Amino acid sequence: MRTFFLIMLAMSGLSTFSQTKAKEVFAVAPDSIFPLLTTNNRLDCIDLIENNMKATVKNKLEQKAEMSVLTDSYLQIKPSERSVVEIKMLNDSVFCLINTCLGPAPDSRISFFTRNWEPYAMTFPMPHAADFWTSVPDSLARDASFAQRSLEDLLLIQISADKENTELTLTIQTSELSGKEKEIAQKYVQPLRYRWNGKGFTR
Repeated sequence: MRTFFLIMLAMSGLSTFSQTKAKEVFAVAPDSIFPLLTTNNRLDCIDLIENNMKATVKNKLEQKAEMSVLTDSYLQIKPSERSVVEIKMLNDSVFCLINTCLGPAPDSRISFFTRNWEPYAMTFPMPHAADFWTSVPDSLARDASFAQRSLEDLLLIQISADKENTELTLTIQTSELSGKEKEIAQKYVQPLRYRWNGKGFTR
């Protein structure tokens, strides 16, 4: 089954698919994108999850890797215990790849590709720490200012794709703060949402 799937991809070519699926770009990803996973690892995960089984395999380091979500346009897999990778199809030609490191707090990087894994030239408008803040009472303004500067110095931002649509949610991490700064940040900081408009993401 795995060999047949790859042969069909090679014969058809991703560029000829009318609607490219997340599993198709995942199956033919360059080894450099998933250095801990073999091609068979990736194909096994697809087979398992599509057959309603737990999609867990051993990666190249003999550690657990698990695919947790697979839809036509979205895929989420943990190549290791310390990382999460998401693939989100934005249209039939472009998808985003989100790599999240899980320690000490989640921190993500996002990149864009065509369905043939050619880099797609687009700059994602990463926010500053101040963009995550809601209005703060005047009595807390001084402490909030200190917390905001601390967050800007750390600037750990988790990016998550929505499996149902082409929205991204960005969450700034506050767990590394302490005391009054952490208390205020956790109360007055909120996630940001970005929408794909066909050419790029806007907030």
